[in-house]
Amino acid sequence: MGQQRQEQSAELCAAFAEFEAVSGKLTEFYASLEQRVAELTAELHESRAELQRELQAKDLLATRLESLLTALPGGIVVIDGAGRVQDFNPAAANLLDGLDRGTPWIEIVATSFAPRWDDGHDVSLKDGRRVSVATQSLHGEPGQILLITDVTETRRLQELLNHHRRLSAKTEMAASLAHQIRTPLSVAMLQVSNLSRATANPELRRRCTVKALDAMRQLERLVEDMLTFARGGTLEMSELEVGPVLEGLIAELAAAMPDSDFEVALGPVPPVRIRGNRSALHSIMLNLVNNGRAAAQGKGHLEISVRELGDYIQLRFADDGPGVPAADRENVFEPFFTTRRSGTGLGLSVARAVARAHGGELAIEPDYQDGACFVLSLPRLATAQAS
Repeated sequence: MGQQRQEQSAELCAAFAEFEAVSGKLTEFYASLEQRVAELTAELHESRAELQRELQAKDLLATRLESLLTALPGGIVVIDGAGRVQDFNPAAANLLDGLDRGTPWIEIVATSFAPRWDDGHDVSLKDGRRVSVATQSLHGEPGQILLITDVTETRRLQELLNHHRRLSAKTEMAASLAHQIRTPLSVAMLQVSNLSRATANPELRRRCTVKALDAMRQLERLVEDMLTFARGGTLEMSELEVGPVLEGLIAELAAAMPDSDFEVALGPVPPVRIRGNRSALHSIMLNLVNNGRAAAQGKGHLEISVRELGDYIQLRFADDGPGVPAADRENVFEPFFTTRRSGTGLGLSVARAVARAHGGELAIEPDYQDGACFVLSLPRLATAQAS
C-alpha cells in the first residue's frame, strides 16, 4: 500500500514537472508571439504611414499636373482605347465645340474641324481658326494624348511677313527693272533714229528694223515676267490633273520646235492632282524648258519626270547641258541675275515666286552630275479631296 502511494506520488511529481516544462514553453512562445505581434503592428503602422505619404505625394502631383494642364496655352485631350474623350483641359474646351467626357472623338472632329485645301500641316476649325495637332500614345494602356495648338496668329504673322517680303522684292525689282529697260529701250530708239535718216539704204533699214524688233521683244519679255511675278501671290487656283498639263506643254513644244536639235521627253506621269493655276504653271514649265535649251545652245536633251514624295509631287526638268556652277545655284533665282546676254534675269525668279504661290518650291538638284536638274515641288491633293 505504501509502495503504491509512493509510485502515485512519483507519477504526480513527474506530471507536475512536465506541466511546468510545457507551461514554461507556452509562456516563452506567448512572449515570442507578443513580440512578433508588436513587430507586425509596428511594420503595419509604418506601411500605413508610408502609403499615406505616397497618397499625399500622388495627390500633390495630381494637383500640380491639373494646374499645369489648366495653365497650358495648348489644348490637351486624352482619348481612351474606345476612341472616346477621357479628359481634357480648359484650352481644349475653348478650341473645340461640344467637347465632353465620354463623347466619341470622331463626333468632335465632325463638329469642330473644317479642313481646307491650303491647310498644309495645320487643320482649320469651323470658326476660322487654324490649329496644329500632335499625337502621343498612352504608355501601358490603349489610347492617345492629343496636343492641339492654336496657330492662327502665328500663321497670320507669317503671311504678313511674306506679304512684306513680296512688297520689298517688288520694290527692288521695280528699281532694277527701270535700269534693265534702259538698255533695250536705248537700242530701239537708236535703231528707229537710224531708220529716220534720209541717207539710210534698204540694207541698213533692214538691219535697224531687226535690231529694233529684238530690243522691243526683250522689253516685252521683261514686262511679261514682271507682271507674272507681281501676280504670283494672287493667282486663281483650281483642281488640276498633272498629266494633261504636261502633255499640253509637250504638244506646244513639238509645234513650236518641229525641226529642233533640242529634244524634250516626258516620262511616265502618275494620276495625281494638284491645286493650281494652269496658265502660271504652264508658263514656268515652259520657262524651265527654254532655260535648258538656251543653256545647251539649242542642242541636247531634256527629260521631264514626275515623282510622288509624301504630300508633294516633284516635277524634275533634267537636261544634259553644262549645268549650273555651285556658286551660282542660289543666285540664279535672284531677280535680274543672268549669265546670258539675251536673258532678262527674271525667268527663274518668276518661276520660284509662282511655285511658292502654289505652296511649293523650285530648287536645283545639288547632286545631279549630267547637266542641270530643276525640281518643281507642289503639294498634291489627297485622294479624298481630289474625288
